[in-house]
Amino acid sequence: MVMFLAVITIFQDIIFDFFQIYINDFDLTKDLPLHMCGLSLFLTAYALWTKNQTAFELSYFWGLAGAFQSIITPDPTRWPYGDISVFWNYLSHGLIILNVVWLIWVEGMRCRKGSLLNVWLVTSGFILIMGIVNKIIGNSANYWFICQKPGGDSPFLIGEWPYYLITFAIGAFAVMALIYLPMWIVVDRAQKGRLTSTDPM
Repeated sequence: MVMFLAVITIFQDIIFDFFQIYINDFDLTKDLPLHMCGLSLFLTAYALWTKNQTAFELSYFWGLAGAFQSIITPDPTRWPYGDISVFWNYLSHGLIILNVVWLIWVEGMRCRKGSLLNVWLVTSGFILIMGIVNKIIGNSANYWFICQKPGGDSPFLIGEWPYYLITFAIGAFAVMALIYLPMWIVVDRAQKGRLTSTDPM
């Protein structure tokens, strides 16, 4: 089952890319899997396949924060093909969440202490990288929505460029911290339990 999830996660993304290529509408400025959720698709598949801890933690924070945001406050401007786009939007983001839940409940993976800070630092680094990628691609490339405010009704997108980047970064950290809280409680209790069980009688 875990291999099926990993394969279908990658396969559905490839199918949609081929569909866009087939109708001659694949655009390097917006259709590469370089947004946070696009990267999360591949990270969750890799984590399912290898049980890699770093991939799991990135999937946990990026996947849950980004995918839930995309499902709850979708951007209709990114649905150029009507119902097909809507279906693939919810399929891909739903798979991200499903994969993360599978890794937690079935595979028993947990975030390490300090993972929130580590992921935030990696995220900050990726923002710089995506800024360079957008510059190289040119033609209004806007991966990670660094260059232009996305659509949707997110409460974290306040003001226009560049001010929304500040509120978005603060909101993103707050959401990641909220997501981290239950994982931190579980890991903290598990570590305390191990310490208690090894105490001398």
